[in-house]
Amino acid sequence: MTVEKLSENRALIILCSQDMRDFSLSFDTLGLNDIHSRRILLRIMRLACQKTGLEINGKNVQLEAIEIGDDCYILITADKILHKRYKIKGSVPSVCYKIGNSSNFLEVIEKLYRQNIYCNKNSAYLYNDNYYLIFDYCNVPKQTKRILSEYCAKRGSKIESARVKENGKKICDNNAVYQIGKHLI
Repeated sequence: MTVEKLSENRALIILCSQDMRDFSLSFDTLGLNDIHSRRILLRIMRLACQKTGLEINGKNVQLEAIEIGDDCYILITADKILHKRYKIKGSVPSVCYKIGNSSNFLEVIEKLYRQNIYCNKNSAYLYNDNYYLIFDYCNVPKQTKRILSEYCAKRGSKIESARVKENGKKICDNNAVYQIGKHLI
């Protein structure tokens, strides 16, 4: 077995045919799906990292293997884990209310509709088995807030609103209180 450090984040392991026999490995079954291969590859990788000084803790590690003749070349690449940062583009100020189940959702819509509260910019979504009302402005009228506070929890962040809009199932995109409420009465 030959081990070489290629760069700060890469190392190369070369297993000759004798090494493959000694480790009971064959290129046909070599992979992380095979328990024996996985155990041997992890052991070889740790040994190679120890010899070369390649640090893999807390990093995204990638193993690549290629067969050249009877030899097996294994490339180890260890990259930093990049934490994703999200920026909401073109977002409008919004307030998100998590209502919960369908009966509460329909009661809230009906109460808001009966009191002639038709806020123009509101939408309804279903996300993770919960219903949400999102108002696309910051200042929700007091009368609306009172009704909503009886049934739901305010989820005020723009990120929560964006997550629900992106991943949730859209029930009504425009004037949800009016569009759904008119069918309830």
